[in-house]
Amino acid sequence: MASHRQSLKALRHIALTHCRGEHPDLAALARELGSAVRVHADGLDELAARARIAGAPRIRPLRTGTQHVQLLLIAWPANHVSSLHDHGARWGLEIPLHGALEIEAWRRQNDGGDPLAHGRHWLGPGDALWFDADQSRLHRCRNLSGREAALSLHLFGGAPGAGLAYAPPPSTRQRMPPSRPAIAGPLPG
Repeated sequence: MASHRQSLKALRHIALTHCRGEHPDLAALARELGSAVRVHADGLDELAARARIAGAPRIRPLRTGTQHVQLLLIAWPANHVSSLHDHGARWGLEIPLHGALEIEAWRRQNDGGDPLAHGRHWLGPGDALWFDADQSRLHRCRNLSGREAALSLHLFGGAPGAGLAYAPPPSTRQRMPPSRPAIAGPLPG
């Protein structure tokens, strides 16, 4: 059984190995990190159990040795929802290590009006979502558990100082409509 320190060290090593060039192959990075999350599940569960958070998420930067790559470990309180934001002109990858996150995607309007909701992604441990620098992706993250903390790893790279570009909150009339289940056909068996 790997300790939480060994687990974080393994994930950091994978991320930094892939980020030696200017722009990593994000799909390959996501696959390798996802495999490592599954292998190190016990250590990551141990780390999540040690997280004592309430109110706002706890963000811990992990050393990368370069200003072009940022690696963040985020502990999300139960049922926490982040602000609507994007990551400027940077590429990035988000991967839950423990628990599950909902990533709600939004699109800016050309006329400068309130952003429009246009999709959701549900990620469990080892599932990753990534974006390129040329994609201005507004989004917000939510811990899907109402009782437990979630833990995720976020990797950003590109132009130093690009930082986070926060958008104004959408008005209540722009809220995303509830999803409706659809029947795709009979279940086998």
